[in-house]
Amino acid sequence: MHEEYIRKIFNECSVGRLLGIEICELREGFAKGMLTLKKEHMNVFGSVHGGILFSFADQVGGACGNSLGRKAVLVESAIQYFKGAVPGETIFGEATYTYKGKKIGRIDIKIYNDRGELLAIMHNISYTSENEHPSEAQ
Repeated sequence: MHEEYIRKIFNECSVGRLLGIEICELREGFAKGMLTLKKEHMNVFGSVHGGILFSFADQVGGACGNSLGRKAVLVESAIQYFKGAVPGETIFGEATYTYKGKKIGRIDIKIYNDRGELLAIMHNISYTSENEHPSEAQ
């Protein structure tokens, strides 16, 4: 597996860095990320913006999708929001492959807060190319 390389490219991604997302765990078919929420992540009502949760889940899901060693990109996504979060909370996302086809896969991402409360669930459909990732970080 190409864990070190995938973790490196996702942790150095400009969007992930802008938001403060960290991929903290990665293995084949699984990724876990975290984000400590700031006031800049909030909507007009003082709760985490849905677009932040979506981007966070997409980043963690992307790391999971690429954990198989080949380039994977998002094709379709759906998210359900259940609960808000406020500045200072740390949120976590866990992404798991639930279907691995030859080219198409499904990844489910659960987002929860530091008390274990479920905030949102995202379902991603990804396309996996034939292009393999390097076997080590460059």
